[in-house]
Amino acid sequence: MAKRNIKAPLAPPKKPEAARPLPASKPSTTPAKSKDGKRRGIRLWWRETVGELRKVTWPTLPDAWKLTRVVLIVMGAMSLLLGLLDFLFSRMITALLG
Repeated sequence: MAKRNIKAPLAPPKKPEAARPLPASKPSTTPAKSKDGKRRGIRLWWRETVGELRKVTWPTLPDAWKLTRVVLIVMGAMSLLLGLLDFLFSRMITALLG
């Protein structure tokens, strides 16, 4: 018989501390964003997006064509398989209800 490794019991869980009330929020002293502020935000977002796209390792043209062929072949095979299954199931249901 294998020896069992029995660990000491875990310490009892700590009692939760009383929840502290959140401090009252101060009314906002900043005015609502103006159209200019929104434009700056959009420009910043666009610059960050372009910067991230420059970091991407894009596939070469031959790699892109290979992957496109793979996708088209798999799509065609799945279409044939699903079409065949649809045909068979429709025949089975017609035979059962027929």
